[in-house]
Amino acid sequence: MRDFSTIIKKILQIDAAVYRGNTLGLVRMWAHECHRVYLDRLIMEEDVAKYMEFMNNGCKEFTDFKPDAIFAEPLIYTNFVSVAKGHEQAYLNIKDMDDLKDVLEQKLAEYNENVAVMDLVLFSIACQHICRIARIIDQPFGNALLVGVGGSGK
Repeated sequence: MRDFSTIIKKILQIDAAVYRGNTLGLVRMWAHECHRVYLDRLIMEEDVAKYMEFMNNGCKEFTDFKPDAIFAEPLIYTNFVSVAKGHEQAYLNIKDMDDLKDVLEQKLAEYNENVAVMDLVLFSIACQHICRIARIIDQPFGNALLVGVGGSGK
């Protein structure tokens, strides 16, 4: 039950004005939050398939939208991109992965100038993981265990 409350808390933190008249955006955010809370924890293919079956059945409640529209990639919501572009903080969908990558590369360049040089390659999956980590850190008492393999970048 605690997992479900995490989804509700995140949805309640949004700015209603941003999603007024954008029902698909709100439904996509719900799907994104479900993915982050449940799908990210699944490792077995049959569990992922069962989860997607549940999600597709749940999407039938949203009769105005097809599952293809709800789950269209990229299904990533974050609030740091709007801030990086000089706007107020808003939890928004990333429409273009290149846009996200540009923001992350700018932040990496700032870090490299001010702290220490990190030679990182920000490929698509790395950008998605950064968004997941930022989402976790943004939550009250948010924490994550990040496990790496001895400098391999995995």
